[in-house]
Amino acid sequence: MSQTEELLERLRDFPKTYFFRNDVKKFYSGKEGNLPVVLNRLVKKKKIIRLMRNLYALNMATLDWEMLASELVKPAYISLEYALWRYGLITEIPARITLVTTGKSRTYTFPGNVFEYVHVNPTRFFGYTLEKNTLLAEKEKTFLDELYLISLRKRSFNLKNINLSLLNKKLLKKWVQKYPAFTEKLLRKILNEDKEKMDSRLKHAETTYLFVPPGITGETLS
Repeated sequence: MSQTEELLERLRDFPKTYFFRNDVKKFYSGKEGNLPVVLNRLVKKKKIIRLMRNLYALNMATLDWEMLASELVKPAYISLEYALWRYGLITEIPARITLVTTGKSRTYTFPGNVFEYVHVNPTRFFGYTLEKNTLLAEKEKTFLDELYLISLRKRSFNLKNINLSLLNKKLLKKWVQKYPAFTEKLLRKILNEDKEKMDSRLKHAETTYLFVPPGITGETLS
């Protein structure tokens, strides 16, 4: 087996669906100086796919985009529109994976996907969990991140499209204390409007009745 065939075999057994050049260095049996040339040849032969400089994949169909997005920039967790959709809070599929980071805002474009990283203050970098090697914001934190950036006029999104019934209102009110007053004010406004809407629906439901056409008795309907 040639060094190139051996390398491909090792890459197929690699635990991730993508790999950096530094990953390949650990098990490449040839001279380190030859590695860039070998990788370029594999790209030209379409044995591997170059996603960006020093980043590759074997198969785009099985590529774990969420895991890659979490690893490419650290620290960062998935939030905003992509997480809203992932939780079923909105139905429209976002065109990119959106993340929050304490680093600078940036965007990476790949064949078939886009990663958008949005900066937040370190004091607001909380409320996330580790899910299959991916950092993901909790539902409520995702919503608050969106509200915060909207209240700063750094993001535009129609909040009426969000299914608020899936959110824990007590947790929202607790976590919003870590945000500026204008974000808390926007949250109160949205929750009050949602409550008024629900009260209106309940009132309407209480006043509806079964219309029985003349000549038909209740016994006939039962």
